[in-house]
Amino acid sequence: MSRFRNVIFDFDGTISNSREDIASAQLWVLHQLGVNGVRKEDLFPHIGKSLQETFRILLPAERHGDIPDAVRMYSEYYPSRALLTTRPFPGVPETLGALVGAGVRLAVASTKRSSGIHRAAEHFGITRHFVQLQGSDDIPFKPDPTIIHRILRDQRWDPADTLMVGDTAHDIEAGRRAGVATCGVTYGALSEAAICACNPDFIVRRFTELLPLLLNGSGVTSGDQSSHRK
Repeated sequence: MSRFRNVIFDFDGTISNSREDIASAQLWVLHQLGVNGVRKEDLFPHIGKSLQETFRILLPAERHGDIPDAVRMYSEYYPSRALLTTRPFPGVPETLGALVGAGVRLAVASTKRSSGIHRAAEHFGITRHFVQLQGSDDIPFKPDPTIIHRILRDQRWDPADTLMVGDTAHDIEAGRRAGVATCGVTYGALSEAAICACNPDFIVRRFTELLPLLLNGSGVTSGDQSSHRK
């Protein structure tokens, strides 16, 4: 029996290795606006943030009036290119299937639009594993906890039985503010040190490590200093 009955996942950077496609689209927008000198690698740490927040960081202060145009251009450019190189992280389909087989209920809480989550989940063949694929179409972005509260309400889940898994500080903070346990993954947008600094309840370096954490209770906590070293 799992130590948690319910698990809520972030999508990009947690389930889906989408950083190349996302960063390429963001870089294209910056070039259209005449902003050069930004490397694709510079964009990786911002994946998982809202587009408004991302372009507020990437555009010079005097160009912040262009943020609505940047968001619009990205939203038009990215969808048809969203799955060019994007793949699930190793072990994702198998791990999700094993968790569901053990009676764990799964959902997604993403900054992506719901249509994008459904499209990617269908492409990967993992839609059937989730009871809810929740995007941020009409609700505040993480770290606001509204998206997690919505899933808890819709599914009638007890926060005490629920774990939030994500790769960014926004994921961890949203989970904390929603009153659920949190697990940071170190293979996504942030470095291991940055994830550790978020102080999640648990840390995993590979998606497959969620199985022993959830089913056997053998995961590491962020207070375990050995979990912070390779």
